[in-house]
Amino acid sequence: MPATEFLSADDIHLLTEVGMVGAGARLHVDALALFEALAVLRPGRDFPWIGQVAVWLNRGQADEAVRVLQQGCQCAAQAPEHGPTAHSDDLTLLTAFLGFAQHMARRTADSRQTMQAVLAMPYHPHAHAMAKDMLGLTNQNTLLTPFQEPST
Repeated sequence: MPATEFLSADDIHLLTEVGMVGAGARLHVDALALFEALAVLRPGRDFPWIGQVAVWLNRGQADEAVRVLQQGCQCAAQAPEHGPTAHSDDLTLLTAFLGFAQHMARRTADSRQTMQAVLAMPYHPHAHAMAKDMLGLTNQNTLLTPFQEPST
């Protein structure tokens, strides 16, 4: 068993849930430490990076969320190096969250470009739905996307 495999998938799942509860309860330091440790254990996966982003966005630090997601995307892009714990569509989901974080950081042009790139990546239902919604490519005519201006 490799050194990073001493925790079972159930253990990792439980720790991820605990981290998300901590992020939601504003226990930012503890949640961030937990997600950073999970990123060391599962660097090619999406959940430790998205957990860190939840903490940074809850703290109102979208620029830091962008930085973390850029790092997470680099790790996921190198996923074959990380063996059986990597999932091929994790990069797609991380990239969609990067586009969202860029939008939250008021980097609208970067966000739009990132979301367009998501649609060209391997299919992930949540990532593609997020990108389509933010780009205004869904059939919901009553909602404005972040990139649409209200009509007068």
